[in-house]
Amino acid sequence: MSVYIQSANQISAQQPLSDEWFDRPVFYDGIRVPAIDPDFKDYFSPMEARRKCTLLKRAVVTSRLTLRDASVETPDAIISSTGLGCIENTEKFLRSIMENDEKFLQPTFFMQSTHNILSSSIAIELKCHGYNNTFVHRGTSFENALLDAFMQFEQKRVKTVLIGGYDELTDDYFKFLERIGIWDFVPGPSPERKCFAGDVAVSMLLGTERNGDTICEISDVELMYKPAADRLRERLDLLLAKAGCGLPDIDAVLTGLNTNPANDKVYNDVILQLFDNCPVLQYKHLFGESFSSSALAVYVAATCLHKNRIPSFLPAYNPPAHSGAVENRRDIKDIKHILIYNHYRNKSHSFILLSSCSN
Repeated sequence: MSVYIQSANQISAQQPLSDEWFDRPVFYDGIRVPAIDPDFKDYFSPMEARRKCTLLKRAVVTSRLTLRDASVETPDAIISSTGLGCIENTEKFLRSIMENDEKFLQPTFFMQSTHNILSSSIAIELKCHGYNNTFVHRGTSFENALLDAFMQFEQKRVKTVLIGGYDELTDDYFKFLERIGIWDFVPGPSPERKCFAGDVAVSMLLGTERNGDTICEISDVELMYKPAADRLRERLDLLLAKAGCGLPDIDAVLTGLNTNPANDKVYNDVILQLFDNCPVLQYKHLFGESFSSSALAVYVAATCLHKNRIPSFLPAYNPPAHSGAVENRRDIKDIKHILIYNHYRNKSHSFILLSSCSN
């Protein structure tokens, strides 16, 4: 069974609803950067806009345009992922409880504080009555959603799945995460390699049929919990063998390097163990860190495969003793396979293999 990405859209720190970042990326100096939103007046009536929080607007808009780009009116299933849900409205609801002595609470804030509001709102907008699910697993939420989509395809329950990763960050929650050191960013090796905390809304349409507009193929996904080094290698070898390729066929490895020492040490250790001769890429210096950043990783890798080029600002600085050196000012061309490697706090690790559809 083959699974393809038919279309994709994003709202993030880069130019929204476009691939303009691929040729003209925006770099930031701050440690927290909000998303660049489109003009929502183009997509919602004033009444709709007032009733929806910002994250819901982003999720609905990216979903609508993703289906439009694939010429699909209604998907067979909607599977969403989020680490925090609509955290802004959650905070508003809790603050209202305290300030109003648990009386006269606004139901909108309560309804939009539940995590499955994302998938359900998208389904209502699209009039989709099929399979609907939301995964909330912090930094591996999107991988779990992707695994669910693969299971639905394998059981032949669906032919198209609208899948997405959505997260936002508030001032209070950012301060909390910064205080406990989860997102403790330090300056990168160059001004353009700084990382930051950001918002994300990524929607993709997956399908089992390939056409002329198909972006790329998702060959497989593997999710592991606290794997030892030999277990990582074993699962990687099985994933590649299932896809009919080997490690020498991988053109690049896209990682979640973000300048946090504890986070990057895990990546650097695995890179030296498994990918010593393979170009290493990063993307969080462009799109930021979030609980749904792995959805952006898939989007970035898919865009590179579709355009058959890895731009010069994606290759990462090389970890110590890494022999797969890459000239940072040169593009990588003629690519067939990109492997995404992600970990969340060195507990959950994942591999996602994307392959080109060009012959």
